[in-house]
Amino acid sequence: MNILKSLSALAIAMMISAGSWAQNCNKEHCDGACASSQGHWFVQLQGGVNTTFTNVGVTDLINPTASVGVGYFANHVLGGRLHINAWEAKGGFKSIPDTYKYNYVNTNADLLVNLSNLISGKKYNAFNVIFVAGAGLNYAYGNDEFIDIVNTKKPAEATSNAWGEGRTRENLYSHNIRAGLLLDANLSKNWSVGFEVDANNLSDAFNSKYSDRNDWMLTGQLSLTYKFGHKKVKKAPAPVQEPVVEPEPKPEPKPVVEPKPEPKPVVKPEPKPEPKPVVKPEPSKMELEVFFNLNKYNVKSENVERVKAYAEWLKAHPQVKAKIIGYADKNTGNPKYNMNISKKRVNEVVNMLVGYGVDKKQLIIEYKGDTVQPYEVNDNNRVVVSSASE
Repeated sequence: MNILKSLSALAIAMMISAGSWAQNCNKEHCDGACASSQGHWFVQLQGGVNTTFTNVGVTDLINPTASVGVGYFANHVLGGRLHINAWEAKGGFKSIPDTYKYNYVNTNADLLVNLSNLISGKKYNAFNVIFVAGAGLNYAYGNDEFIDIVNTKKPAEATSNAWGEGRTRENLYSHNIRAGLLLDANLSKNWSVGFEVDANNLSDAFNSKYSDRNDWMLTGQLSLTYKFGHKKVKKAPAPVQEPVVEPEPKPEPKPVVEPKPEPKPVVKPEPKPEPKPVVKPEPSKMELEVFFNLNKYNVKSENVERVKAYAEWLKAHPQVKAKIIGYADKNTGNPKYNMNISKKRVNEVVNMLVGYGVDKKQLIIEYKGDTVQPYEVNDNNRVVVSSASE
């Protein structure tokens, strides 16, 4: 149980650590370096625990296991993997408390389906749920502990060496059919960490005993994956301009000399009265929208004049209260992080207004993180808005 708790805690920690990279992956990065990972090779190392299902408690049969895999994703949804899982497994008896160990090597050809990309329709997600389905061959060996227990302690249940029916053979070949899920979090274009759980179906003799049904082994492993050989995004070729054929110049016509007419007297028009300046009425209501880049809270240069104009209107209307609200988009980060960055964004705008001479008592400050999304377009929700009227 302690091993399972440690693995679970480590898996959660690795998933959380990937969150900061996801926040820094802006649209340009994902369309380039990240999205190009839809076609790539990968090498994978895994380590964790396994347990078998028999008439003994599952937690009594936990053993270490390790895996290595190599594979290829042809696109952002479908991939394949050659996978080798090996180490130790355990079996037990119902009538006595003794357990026994044996070794195994499990080889599989797996189909991988990225459910996150399939369901969302995106070519890139920072976190991915990958379905695993495969089949292969299992080789088990070294069940001396089973033979010793059967010969010396005589369990009450009928027991025979299913690997050889009493003969001296000490190994077994078996089919293996598996299904599972891999939770994978990208750390960068080339590296990711994850946690994979697989249910493996093997022949009835896998645990050295017959039970009139196939045996099952459950594996849970942390994974480290290196991705390489990404498909490069092909740029459209520049259009080829056909040469322009200029027409041959036509001969210029000879100028026709016309007699100059007598000049007419110039009549000066009456001077028009100068127009009176139009005084535009000052608006009785002002609004402010300041948009931010992903994971940023500093005001962009193109928004500075907008904030300054809003400050001048507030100074001209000192009796007005202005509510200033900060937001964050829901599709990135997490609720706690987004609440914090919306607070930083609204404080940045407030500090600029005060710096331009606005009395801070005029300002009502709120920040809502990603709990409210004022706009339908996700990227527009990285914003600070304000409205004031007489």
